[in-house]
Amino acid sequence: MENEQSNIPNEGGVSKKNRYIFGHIGCGNDKCEKKKMRKSIILVVLGSVIYSFGVVWLLQLGGYFSGGVTGVSQLIVGLIEKFGGSTAIRGYIGLFVAIINIPLLMIGWRGVSKHFAILTVVSIAIQSILMSLISNITVSPFIYLLSDGGNVGGGLIDAFKGDFNILHNPTTVALENAFRANMQPGTRLLLAIIGGLITGYGAALCLKGGGSTGGMDIISNYLVMKKRIPFTKYQFLVDISIICASSLISVENVLYTIIRLIIYMKVLQAMYQTYQTTRLEIITDKADELKKVLLEHFYHSMTIYDAVGGYTNKCKKVIEIYAINFEIPEYMALIHSVDPKAFIITTKVKMIHGNYVQRSVV
Repeated sequence: MENEQSNIPNEGGVSKKNRYIFGHIGCGNDKCEKKKMRKSIILVVLGSVIYSFGVVWLLQLGGYFSGGVTGVSQLIVGLIEKFGGSTAIRGYIGLFVAIINIPLLMIGWRGVSKHFAILTVVSIAIQSILMSLISNITVSPFIYLLSDGGNVGGGLIDAFKGDFNILHNPTTVALENAFRANMQPGTRLLLAIIGGLITGYGAALCLKGGGSTGGMDIISNYLVMKKRIPFTKYQFLVDISIICASSLISVENVLYTIIRLIIYMKVLQAMYQTYQTTRLEIITDKADELKKVLLEHFYHSMTIYDAVGGYTNKCKKVIEIYAINFEIPEYMALIHSVDPKAFIITTKVKMIHGNYVQRSVV
């Protein structure tokens, strides 16, 4: 019985063992690689746009804080406003996001991968531009859709009937300010829930594309790979710290921000399982052929042991491999190309100790 689960070292450059990390496996040509990169860019751009609108139109409207660097930027803007600064400072949130992200991008470049860092730069650039533009030239359409009733509600409903306008002008700005000042608990809760869903969805799309929204996502990806700390665990601790600091601006909004954070984390956990470790058990008659092919294409080693069928009483081999979620489709395709009759079991793994190194998806 062979008993080894170590990782095969790189042979320098983009070897056959880790070539698939950069999108090569299953492609074999530049056309396929470009297609994968286009898909990554589309996901990152779309996710960044959704995330930016969610932050400005929902979280900022409700006075809630996002997580990570965006949350820190909101905190800076909120403190400046609280201590006498102009509301025009809201238009600079994108600039703060870009500045704070600069040192963190160096960690992503060196500690995760260059592709990850480049895609993250794309996301941060989109966020910085969009958040500033959205804050400066629009009011949230949710002031029309979530009016609370009463005086401010009546005013909003009248404005909605006359002209559904989200561009900045004295009337729409006055309506948005009135909406902020007169929000009822139900509306606050709804903004927190919808804001958590939309920003979580946007962030998850960026991560699925191989980038991130920047900030703590960079640190979280680094810790997943180097320390195998669960992706959302570190983020949750940082975001809770930001929430505690936000109590300096508004104690009332802390509870709603916690609700927003929980929903955001749940969306991320549901959509983004790229770095979840999975155990593969392959029952096969072609263990030698599979061993050769799998070791040529992947950097994980394997454990091989004998098994006997309970019904047929025939001897077979079981190959046990520990891999990362994003690798599983490639493993399945390769296994079935060698042995179409192979019986494969996949199981989620909670924790691994020992010689097991995770690699970046890009």
